[in-house]
Amino acid sequence: MPDIHVRLRKDILWLILDKPPLNPLTTTILDQLAAAMLKALKQRPHLIVITGTGELAFCAGVDVHEASETHKAKLLQAATATSNAFKALHEQNIPTVALVKGKAFGAGCELMAFCDTVIAREDATFRLPAVNARVFPDAVSACIPALIGQEQTSQLMQSGETLSAHEALRLGLTHQVLPTNRFHADTEELLVMLSTPS
Repeated sequence: MPDIHVRLRKDILWLILDKPPLNPLTTTILDQLAAAMLKALKQRPHLIVITGTGELAFCAGVDVHEASETHKAKLLQAATATSNAFKALHEQNIPTVALVKGKAFGAGCELMAFCDTVIAREDATFRLPAVNARVFPDAVSACIPALIGQEQTSQLMQSGETLSAHEALRLGLTHQVLPTNRFHADTEELLVMLSTPS
């Protein structure tokens, strides 16, 4: 079974990380994610939404097995392909949204930062990767600093501090925080708005 579910509904393409409970990134998941995004260049959806299965995590980082020295080169290669796919979507003006429930830690926080819009449930938590544990070089060197500044990025990577959804919103790491009991209903409304051509 695939580790990513791909669904097209009403011109919105959903890419759902499906390795619960923590939805960790693996080389296979990154390959599937990049392939789905490149295919979207031909499908031309109005919006792409990335989220995780379950309530505990959007993506809680890299699979421990894949982070070993034996597998790290392949993981970084797959991450680069995913980064390039995001760039291609941006160039074609296909917007991307991350819907974050639960943890967005390490590489999960990096993945989220590539998206044009980040919508978080109020109980979501965020942690940047440690300095020596980056998976997406572009995320840490460009995407996250563009949101919160280089100084804040470096500080959070060195401290390993976990941010609440409202702290992440205050810093600019997320764009909107929604209450848990209205998350599904409110996101449906927001996604319809974001997917409607202006």
